[in-house]
Amino acid sequence: MRKLALILLIFTLLSSTIISCGRYENGPAFSLRSAKSRAVGEWVLTDLLVNDKSEQALLENESSSKLILNEDGSYSYKNYATRSTAERCGIWTFGEDKTELILTEIDTIKGNVEHSYRITRLTNKEMWLLNGNDEYINIDDLIERRFEKQSNK
Repeated sequence: MRKLALILLIFTLLSSTIISCGRYENGPAFSLRSAKSRAVGEWVLTDLLVNDKSEQALLENESSSKLILNEDGSYSYKNYATRSTAERCGIWTFGEDKTELILTEIDTIKGNVEHSYRITRLTNKEMWLLNGNDEYINIDDLIERRFEKQSNK
């Protein structure tokens, strides 16, 4: 009887630990891969939501967006949909608890600009980023960009 009670106690502790491991509100609840290994790669924008509703006009404007996060901490962002190609590059890091993606754009003329996004989902194939804290500062809408990984870098 003692062994059964001990096994049940261990099982309960393990299952509650696994359930509480979820760092991102949209998953995954548990992953054997580190957040960095899941984030590194080439990401393309697949959906853009405003207040949880797909926004086709904005998606078309950013549909060719590509975000590349490199293992060495560098990043590049390109959007070919605009008349002139929008490109940014710099360094990327996570916030303290890895629920925030910080892109620091290196600009020798204007100075470095930091863009911060809350990560709501990070798997090996999907990354969902919510409003930058400095982007859309006067807008109350929640803007979420959903990316899909194209390849590992």
